Amino acid sequence: MEEAPTTNEDPLSTTITTMPTIPGDLDNDNTDTPVKLVQKLRLFFTNHWRGLIATLLPIILLPIVVPPPTEKYQWVGYTLVIMAVYWMTEIIPLPITSFIPVFVFPVTGVMSTAETVTCYFNESVFMFIGSLMLAAAVEQSGLHKRLALYAIQLIGYSHYKLLFAMCFVTMFISLWITNTAATTMMVPIIFALLKVFEDQNLLTIYDTTDDGSKVASSMTTCYFCAATFSATIGGIGTLVGTVTNLAFKGLLEKYYPDAPDYLSFPKYSAFALPYTFCMEIALYVCLILMSFGFLRPKSEAAKRAKISPEGILAAKMAVQEDVKNLGKITYWEINVILLFGTCMIMFFCRSPQIFPGWADRIIKYFNIKDLKFIKDSACAMFFCFLMLLLPSSMGIFDNFTKPVDDLPTQKQGSVLNFTPMDAVLPYSFSFLLGGGFALSTAAKKEYSDLNGKIGEALIGLQNFPNNLIILIIIIITVIITNFASNVAVCNVLVPIAMTLAQKIKAHPLLYCVTAGVSASFCFLLPVGTPGNLIVQSAANIPTSKMIVTGAAPTVVIIFITWFFLIVYAPVIWSDINAKEIPDWAKPKP
Repeated sequence: MEEAPTTNEDPLSTTITTMPTIPGDLDNDNTDTPVKLVQKLRLFFTNHWRGLIATLLPIILLPIVVPPPTEKYQWVGYTLVIMAVYWMTEIIPLPITSFIPVFVFPVTGVMSTAETVTCYFNESVFMFIGSLMLAAAVEQSGLHKRLALYAIQLIGYSHYKLLFAMCFVTMFISLWITNTAATTMMVPIIFALLKVFEDQNLLTIYDTTDDGSKVASSMTTCYFCAATFSATIGGIGTLVGTVTNLAFKGLLEKYYPDAPDYLSFPKYSAFALPYTFCMEIALYVCLILMSFGFLRPKSEAAKRAKISPEGILAAKMAVQEDVKNLGKITYWEINVILLFGTCMIMFFCRSPQIFPGWADRIIKYFNIKDLKFIKDSACAMFFCFLMLLLPSSMGIFDNFTKPVDDLPTQKQGSVLNFTPMDAVLPYSFSFLLGGGFALSTAAKKEYSDLNGKIGEALIGLQNFPNNLIILIIIIITVIITNFASNVAVCNVLVPIAMTLAQKIKAHPLLYCVTAGVSASFCFLLPVGTPGNLIVQSAANIPTSKMIVTGAAPTVVIIFITWFFLIVYAPVIWSDINAKEIPDWAKPKP
């Protein structure tokens, strides 16, 4: 071993004189001069801005809860603002931010510990996990790759064509099944499509950050956000598309039992289907403008989206080769198709409203009064159980047909292999849902009545023109629903909107539909809807990129919604713009 050289110099002085200099940070005439204070602060903020925000934000927001005595709604509002900033800036891991209500609400008297933690493990969380498990089965079998390759062959190799297909196929599927299930189905297909192009060096699925971690590239973010945003839009198209639609329909019937059947399946669809189609077109245009450089041929986005003829030919040859290598469809893939497809049909047939579903018949058979006794998570978990139980190949039957010497000696795999799934399933993202549910629950009247305070603020809108009030309700609802459960926001704001309509003598149906459909639009934050969480966790999309991608569609869809509510809604519901409040909506003496 080489011996280290000896020196008589002071080790400390050697260390100081050999430190690298930072250009502009040291005086030109003396390299030993300490770094200037301004430069120190700049370096400190650059390296520690997350810690500063995490530490200072709760102090800066203290005026919300001081001076005492502090009401419960103030604590909930204080928690809501802190979590919103933490979620948007990602200064700490998203799931960790979601734990804030667990220690804030009990010590401030808002909710007990048991009530708070219950929000983190409920039916919606099970549906979220079940959807991820269903998608994992598709991916493990390789079915998604076969579907993706066939889709490329059928549609073509242009990013414009592929994105158009992804948007409208997802939207159509989401008309009939939950947004979460529709998004889940598209995730492995999108990954397989992007992988084909990445293999031909036509794009990169992930970018590498300064700290070496991999995050979704702009192209990847575009495709995955297109899936979850399209599922959200499709959910609005029919009454069965999302629970939020049934929620505001039920609220109208509960508050005004004598009202006509305005929200029957055909009437609502007559309004919502054209509305949904226009929003989907707007979404597609926004995405290609921002991510593909549409109408900006010299932009960097346009260069990224352009595929040369040589690249198209190479991709075509690669796809043909991959299709050939796949061979015939396997028993495993057939099992996944049958189980996954049946699960989607069962989602639709659970309680479709247009005919008695299988859950309706079970509830009727046992004479159960709760019409929501059986929910989609029961169906999802049942099929996940079947996938974990049933074999992935016909090899298991060799035990009955082969001679003793030829019997299988290895364990037979199942349709869904638990061990690799357990290693990669993003369980932690379910806590983001729980955080949103905890906030929504704490804001209810029986806990803090933060919703009531928000309602009092909205009552001040009664002096504004009706059309302007509609726009304000849309904007407020869209902002709030990005931070909380869609159904919870609907349950809070729809009654407030209908109360406001009654006070200003407007038609409650218009205000009900306004707040109800707007409660579904979560295009900015992953916590807003399970679909956003699924694509973020699957593709590792930074929250900042999701906000940027969803900002333009959010603004455009706000104004499309406004247009349809004040122009097209009166075509479907002719008395919605009546100057007199209908008799069934007048306060009872």
